[in-house]
Amino acid sequence: MKEEKWKKIEIVGDIAIIGIPFNKKPSDLIDYAKEILNKNKYIKSVWGQYRDTSGEFRLSSFYHIYGEDRSYTIYKEYNCKYFLDITKVFFSSKLSYEHLRVAKQVRNGETIINMFAGYGPFSILSAKIGKPKIVYSFDINPFAYYFMMSNIDINKTFNVIPIYGDVFKKIYTVENADRIISPLPEKYKEAYEVALQKIKPNGVINLFIEVETSKENDNPVKKALDMFHKAKFARVVRSVRPYKYHVILDIYV
Repeated sequence: MKEEKWKKIEIVGDIAIIGIPFNKKPSDLIDYAKEILNKNKYIKSVWGQYRDTSGEFRLSSFYHIYGEDRSYTIYKEYNCKYFLDITKVFFSSKLSYEHLRVAKQVRNGETIINMFAGYGPFSILSAKIGKPKIVYSFDINPFAYYFMMSNIDINKTFNVIPIYGDVFKKIYTVENADRIISPLPEKYKEAYEVALQKIKPNGVINLFIEVETSKENDNPVKKALDMFHKAKFARVVRSVRPYKYHVILDIYV
């Protein structure tokens, strides 16, 4: 059991997050949390997380287990710093690779729309690496909007423009884009239809989608490419549950 729990630890700044097994309660992990703090002096707080996401903001259920009763921290990724609260904004270290991969695609002078920007990692790293003209960054979560504004200031990426509200209504208030990033798999169908209306000719849509397969040996990447014939690249970002995957597509319009 101990080995299983170690595999589910995620480090965010000075906070350790333990994936809580379905057959355990947060209180069952207190001794284990103490062990984490004793072995890792830079860790100040340990939290438990159930593997669920719910509500409009896609937040998991978190429980403080041991150490400082604090859920905000500074998270470092690819020479950027992000101020965030793990209980108030969506965070997944499994997206780290895609943050960099997409940012490296950005060309100098691009206009970018990030439909679901969160605390800002896609937008800010793209601004740092790709030198776009402007990045319109939408989010409906007021906490994500607050942290995004803070992170724009921390990283001095002032060509990232935070916009608070429902992207499906507010996207029409900004100019068309050379690139649209849509990192919300659960709403990919609606997001793709809107993105097609706002993308410039020869533009790129970096679209996260949900793919379900009928059996274990089905290929989610092949299925995703069959669904979007204009896509030139697809990759599994993570497994959500058996036979259900989040896949990113690079779609050339």
